[in-house]
Amino acid sequence: MRILHLADLHLGKIFHDVHLTDDQAHLLDQAVSIACDEKVDAVVISGDVYDRAVPPVEATEILDDFLSRLVLDHGIRVVLIPGNHDSAERIAFGSRLLRERGLHIAADPFACTPLEFHDPHGPVTFLPLPYIEPVTFRRHLEDPEITDFTAAYRHALAGLPVSGRTVCVAHCYAAGGVGSESERPLAIGGSSLVDASVFAPYTLTLLGHLHRPQKVAPNAWYAGAPLRYSFSELDHDKVFTLFDLDAAGGVTRTTIPVRPRRELRELKGTLEEILAQAAADPAPHDYLAITLTDRGMIFDYAARIREVYPNVLSIVRSQHMGEGEIVSPGELRRLSDQEIVGRFYAHVTGELDGEEQAVLADVLNTLNRGEGGTPCAP
Repeated sequence: MRILHLADLHLGKIFHDVHLTDDQAHLLDQAVSIACDEKVDAVVISGDVYDRAVPPVEATEILDDFLSRLVLDHGIRVVLIPGNHDSAERIAFGSRLLRERGLHIAADPFACTPLEFHDPHGPVTFLPLPYIEPVTFRRHLEDPEITDFTAAYRHALAGLPVSGRTVCVAHCYAAGGVGSESERPLAIGGSSLVDASVFAPYTLTLLGHLHRPQKVAPNAWYAGAPLRYSFSELDHDKVFTLFDLDAAGGVTRTTIPVRPRRELRELKGTLEEILAQAAADPAPHDYLAITLTDRGMIFDYAARIREVYPNVLSIVRSQHMGEGEIVSPGELRRLSDQEIVGRFYAHVTGELDGEEQAVLADVLNTLNRGEGGTPCAP
């Protein structure tokens, strides 16, 4: 059986005040073409279909068109679960009717119903488990033992088939996964993690939530978000992922690069350098974050940049922390409060000595505990 795995579409996403509907429609067109060209038996969407619980109309329209082409025009089965960005109740509308045509929407976290598909080698059992919140599970079942995500997912999957070829579909933060700035936290601290051993019994587990495609267990993979939704995702390989299950339950993974309508890029240099390179830039309509390294005053730089790069999303000036040292906003965010203050003092008055460093650390700790002011780091 051949499966196309998608997740974290975030349809309806607005990024730096830009509606990404056209970019997402372009992406879904590619997904339909790949599903047909690669002759997939099923498409799995592992949650975060929409970017918010009440999506804009245009987001629902492009999803409707996408699913209709897969299911009605090409007869490809679809398994879809809601993620933490979705409203499970809204996603589930009409699910019983749609099931008869091959669109399987699993939105009830308290009733994970197995789906059995067949290929020439026999049955493949899909276990679609929508996003679960431990507190909701605990209250619904009146079970005080369900205190974290791992316990909730173990309970939800307990008693479901594990023999034969099985494919678990889930939306969670599996332990061992690498996140990025663009994922909404599920909980504070490590309590949001699901132990990957939860998915050990299954032939294959297809996960959503983390935006980087990655393997978190021998049999568990994240599809990753197919578009870059943050500048922290610039090093992610955005791909469509295909899985092939053979007769014995062996799994083969292949990827096809996504061809985005517009790339997300960062540029850095003086204003004149940025303007000069635009003439030879093969993709001036990409979405850009530009960091200007000029010292001193520069005038009307935003308008001048937008003349050559019309889709620039962000233009910032570098922070000059010391003689000859430039720190971009992204680099600045990675510095601790003590490093930022220390560099400022070094630039203005000279290096802090040991006693001054200790006083600074004490003040910052007091602020971060909320004793006497607003914390430096939210």
